[in-house]
Amino acid sequence: MTTVNKVDGEVVMFTKGAPDVIFNRCKYALVGDEVVKASDEIIDEYKKMNEEFSNKALRVLAFATKRVENESFVPTIEDENNLTLIGLTAMIDPPREEVYEAVENARKSGIKTVMITGDHKTTAKAIAVDIGIFEDGDMALTGSELDALTDEELDRDLDHISVYARVSPENKIRIVKAWQRKGRVCAMTGDGVNDAPALKQADIGIGMGSGTEVAKDASDMVLVDDNFATIVNAVEVGRTVYTNIKKSIMYLFSGNLAGIIAILFAVFANLPNPFTTIQLLFINLVTDSLPAIALGLEKPEKGVMKDAPRDPNESILSKGSLGFVATRGIIIGAVTIAAQFIGMKHSPELGVSMAFATLTLSRIMQTFASRSNTETIFELGIKSNKYVLGAVGVCLIMFSLTLLPFMREIFTMPSSFNFTTLMTCFGLSVLATLAMEVSKVIKRK
Repeated sequence: MTTVNKVDGEVVMFTKGAPDVIFNRCKYALVGDEVVKASDEIIDEYKKMNEEFSNKALRVLAFATKRVENESFVPTIEDENNLTLIGLTAMIDPPREEVYEAVENARKSGIKTVMITGDHKTTAKAIAVDIGIFEDGDMALTGSELDALTDEELDRDLDHISVYARVSPENKIRIVKAWQRKGRVCAMTGDGVNDAPALKQADIGIGMGSGTEVAKDASDMVLVDDNFATIVNAVEVGRTVYTNIKKSIMYLFSGNLAGIIAILFAVFANLPNPFTTIQLLFINLVTDSLPAIALGLEKPEKGVMKDAPRDPNESILSKGSLGFVATRGIIIGAVTIAAQFIGMKHSPELGVSMAFATLTLSRIMQTFASRSNTETIFELGIKSNKYVLGAVGVCLIMFSLTLLPFMREIFTMPSSFNFTTLMTCFGLSVLATLAMEVSKVIKRK
């Protein structure tokens, strides 16, 4: 930056900027009160001091002056030469305390954090080491060093380059494209006009709330508080939302699979249809609604930020998810078939009513098992999701309505379906839920 000012009757041009840039533009230097020629020895002394400041993670500015003709003088880039070097100023811009933990959490979750800055290379590296971005074996490059690399060389070293200093807008786009060539999802932060192209190129452009409107418009999201830790928190929220959607889908699929298994078994075993049409409609209305919504409101699981990022092309029902759907569907289907057999010992009507009650109660109780694919309900805590408790409670109340005298005929619930048979159905549903929880422990071990 250059400004023109009148000082003690003289018109002076003041210039400030990066030391390595200013040094090359200075012909003279102020030593004490005397202006002398900027010899190699003087510049070397300044460079040494600049390096000492930078190693302490201090940001350094160099200052220079030049006398000009009058106050109306408008400087150009060419005028910023033959300057007189005055001195250096070092400033501390400490990282926010929460950044240390955020960088560590990002690393554990498989996210590599890379620093791209206009700071001096040594300063950038010192800060990167301090906050945990730069590790043993990593590299720091300047924009000019990056320009000297071919794309093949950059691709080879990319995973080990943690710091880019003194970069140009073109450098930023090249860095983003290099990561994308490796098939990585790349998020880029920026606040200036010259960041806009890279923000647009990135898979996720993140503009700073205090940045320019151009940068915000080019971004996919805006970081209102300019805090890196908020990005990591957003990743946790995003993973939780995605996981909860999977939980709801798996809950619905496994419950419906159980009904299909029970019906198909009855067809092949030449048994009466285990459900009437109105019973199936009731099951879909009650058990497919509130529990699925409640699962979508589950809190983040403990290990959500320790998992590696998922493949963007991965199906929402990957192989592991289909395994859980099949296991739970088979377990619920089995207890439903068992309930029908128990009831048929008395009458076909009781067999149908017991199959209906067992499937309904098992799907309601399955809500607890569906809260996590790894942790049991006892590890999560039964009361940790009040929405699940509310959904289960409402569903149980709605099921109890089918046992009222004026509702029994509608839902084909004979008088022989009494408290004992109800407890049998409830016991089978609890047994199914416990089997699902045991399957988690077995798979985990």
